[in-house]
Amino acid sequence: MNRIPMISVAFAATLGLAACEPATPDVPGSNIPTGAYVLVGIGSDTVPQRNVGMTIAADGSISGKAPCNQYSASQTAEPPGFALGPLTTTEMACSGNAGRLETRYLQALAAADGITFEGGVLTIKGPTYLTYEPGYRKE
Repeated sequence: MNRIPMISVAFAATLGLAACEPATPDVPGSNIPTGAYVLVGIGSDTVPQRNVGMTIAADGSISGKAPCNQYSASQTAEPPGFALGPLTTTEMACSGNAGRLETRYLQALAAADGITFEGGVLTIKGPTYLTYEPGYRKE
């Protein structure tokens, strides 16, 4: 059996998985990796649909898509603090469970005052905690 092709496949798979991981931040003193995250919990509730995503840019700003609308905001505090500038969203109609989740999510995000990254889990803290895992939202 030829080991070189197997090593090449293993190496390519490792690189592929590494591409999904958030990147180490450029902000001194911050341990919050930049990159894509998917919401898995809001308060004490899970979000099984994985239909809310957020990307943290190198400058700390955020952008993403809730169930119906895209959103973005600057982030003005040094981690572990968290303070968003004006939160802007698109204005697509959103009703039912998706609308309720989106409203709850955006309100929690706007009221947040802390952020941590521990054990591969990103937590945005405030009156309602938001819990994320690295990855992309499902369409």
